[in-house]
Amino acid sequence: MTKFADLHLKPPLGNPIAQKEMAELACYLGYSLVAVTFHPRDNGEEVKRVKKIFQHAGLDVATRVDISATSRGELLKELRAFRRDFEIVAIEYKSSEVSSIAGRDGRVDVVYLDSASPSAVFPFNRASSSSVHLEMNMSTLTETQRLPGHVQVARIRKEIADAKQNRFPIVISSGADNPMYLRAPRDVAAVGMLLGMDGNEVFRSISTIPTSLVNKNRMKLSSRYAGENIGITGIRDE
Repeated sequence: MTKFADLHLKPPLGNPIAQKEMAELACYLGYSLVAVTFHPRDNGEEVKRVKKIFQHAGLDVATRVDISATSRGELLKELRAFRRDFEIVAIEYKSSEVSSIAGRDGRVDVVYLDSASPSAVFPFNRASSSSVHLEMNMSTLTETQRLPGHVQVARIRKEIADAKQNRFPIVISSGADNPMYLRAPRDVAAVGMLLGMDGNEVFRSISTIPTSLVNKNRMKLSSRYAGENIGITGIRDE
């Protein structure tokens, strides 16, 4: 049975009722794994509380942080500070300098584009050591009003085509900040096919690819991880 994942939920962190509604709806729609986005400096107890709400709805929950850096120094500082605190580290690319570094830095999991920004273009020149994934958020199609809909679709189609040509893994997420913007996996898949992905590609982008990314990062963040393809036995995780 396919296990579906949405790696970009943004529930209002001060609103437990909305969090519960989003969690229950995500489970009802057929998701098994979600990543909940937190602010880098959110209190640890608040993070635990929100995670429990989603877990009680029957979901596997990963923690995520979105970094919106505008310079090389700012990006590297944020990565040093928060990489080990979150299971998914995502970068919104706003400048060619930040985009270039994010595409090569192994600490970056996901790079996503605000497709309404006419100047943002991701440099798809893959470094051999990079593990970054391109994320397409449904919210760029449903929420953003700064560009006409057909222009947004054309830009996203080009991003996806460039990512496929350069063999970047693609993840499709909702980017939802309230229940209205959640969509069932098969609805997401239909949009992915509209944007130029075939059936196999689009189902992998909402199932095996995001699930594998979370599992890999959980292994890296555990005390048993010593390096790529290296593990340490005989140590109990805290």
